[in-house]
Amino acid sequence: MRESAPMKYRVRWILFLLSFSGLLSSAPCSAGEAQWTEIQSPHFSVVTDAGERRGREVAIRFEQMRAVFGALMVKANVNLPIPLQIVAFRDSKELKQVVPLWHGKPIKVAGLFQGGQDRSFIMLDMSVDNPWTVVFHEYAHQLMSGNLSAEVDPWFEEGFAEYFSSIEVDGKQARVGKIPSDTYEILRQNGFIKISDLFRVQHNSPTYNESGDHRTVFYAESAILVHYLYDKGLIQKLSLYFSLRSEKGIAVEDAIQQAFGMSAAQFDKAIRDYISSGHYMYYALPTPADIVEKGYAVKPVAAIDASAVIADIHLHSLDYHDKAV
Repeated sequence: MRESAPMKYRVRWILFLLSFSGLLSSAPCSAGEAQWTEIQSPHFSVVTDAGERRGREVAIRFEQMRAVFGALMVKANVNLPIPLQIVAFRDSKELKQVVPLWHGKPIKVAGLFQGGQDRSFIMLDMSVDNPWTVVFHEYAHQLMSGNLSAEVDPWFEEGFAEYFSSIEVDGKQARVGKIPSDTYEILRQNGFIKISDLFRVQHNSPTYNESGDHRTVFYAESAILVHYLYDKGLIQKLSLYFSLRSEKGIAVEDAIQQAFGMSAAQFDKAIRDYISSGHYMYYALPTPADIVEKGYAVKPVAAIDASAVIADIHLHSLDYHDKAV
């Protein structure tokens, strides 16, 4: 594993790539009933039924990533105009009430970002083994949504979010872009999706929505692909690829050839060789000094107000809009 020099790739078409207020007082809760809390850090609001400590930890992780993202990608806008509400659920059963539906059933996720014109939401399952990778993954989605006007494919959305999900921050250094070992193992054990097929996956595709090895491979390969594009200086070629696909309607294979200078089969081999080598770059920078990790405001949230937050999420979701109204 080798550490790169400071980020040197800058993508002009997507500059950021490189460069419930008024809550009522708490009502008494019966035994076993979820007790909700709101934690407000300088830049985030976290509403949670997982306890104050966990809520604080969530807020800290968001503050960390915001600072690191802004320092690493100097052209990125981290002061987004659309308010963000973070809801950290204590378990998957709680999260299930807001996740998207696939053929009428909730899909299995550990977290999700839901954008909107007037408000965005990030919902998290705090019962998973390592919720912080989910925190970073979903916040990367929010940053992408706030900085990027062009539509991109799911593989790039998820690959980019996975790229930032492994952020490590300590008192001295922040490290971005490390590839978790299980990403390699997933692909070695389950095989690959052809690049041309990966590029064809859409938000309504079974591969993207149905639980199973195929979806696990989709996420892992998307992450590896984004790493590869960064490491090989090809990330800027995405502008041409997406333009050829969305504006000119060029077939996937032809767009790959024109944008990346290689056939889809050659691209497949390049990705396999990249994984086999075990070598990749990650980026290290001094931990930003302006991360505030103490002094957060904490207040209880009445059950009726917590329900209002859930209703607001439903109101902003096509799958649950009727339930909200």
